[in-house]
Amino acid sequence: MIELLNLGISEATIKSMLELEPNIKDLAKEEIVKYYELLKELNCSNIQIVNIISSNPTYLTRSFNDIYKLITTLSNYGFNTLNVLFDANPYILNLDSLEIDNYINNRLNNNELLEDIVDELDSNPYLFNEI
Repeated sequence: MIELLNLGISEATIKSMLELEPNIKDLAKEEIVKYYELLKELNCSNIQIVNIISSNPTYLTRSFNDIYKLITTLSNYGFNTLNVLFDANPYILNLDSLEIDNYINNRLNNNELLEDIVDELDSNPYLFNEI
């Protein structure tokens, strides 16, 4: 928990995070750092990381492999600014890569172009909530 304070998350915000995701109290420092570093690798600024983690504490308790698969899937489809995307809608990090695949494939089957689908989702990240 001290690691969350070290990131710059206030005690009041941590309390709210615990209400949403009580399991974060059991996280080791190394686990928090691992998830922090993953966002850093995506060029997230410290402010973006604090926004993402404090808005979506579930991110810290999801399987690291699942999140990595999700990021890989989004990158493979052409999402290039994942830092901006996740900052705009941190709940995207709760999705499974398979959900993204199914959504995009359904739209491709409706004769939509991949570039158009990616552009639409990229410009309006809240559309991910429909997935």
